[in-house]
Amino acid sequence: MKNELKMTPTVFFSLVAVGLFTISLYILLVEPHLLRKIMALNVMGSSVFLLLIAIAQRSKPIIDPLPHALVLTGIIIMISSTALALMLARRIYQATDQKYNPYDWAEN
Repeated sequence: MKNELKMTPTVFFSLVAVGLFTISLYILLVEPHLLRKIMALNVMGSSVFLLLIAIAQRSKPIIDPLPHALVLTGIIIMISSTALALMLARRIYQATDQKYNPYDWAEN
């Protein structure tokens, strides 16, 4: 018998979460636009939530409730940090009339 690798839902969702995280990290580092950076942070957080839920369902008989509680807490924190980041981006826009980070190393 060959040792076959099966694409289980846990593996699939874990790979999707890693892909979303890496794409968001790239956008966060490369993109100078503030709103796109905030959206990239939100997608990064959502990919971490997806990974936690995928890990919670790897044991079939009993689903671990701890990652679900962590995800619910993380959603609340992500909403609050997104509101704070949007408020700061608005203040930067009002102060500098730029949609880009004035202290970013990339050229605007």
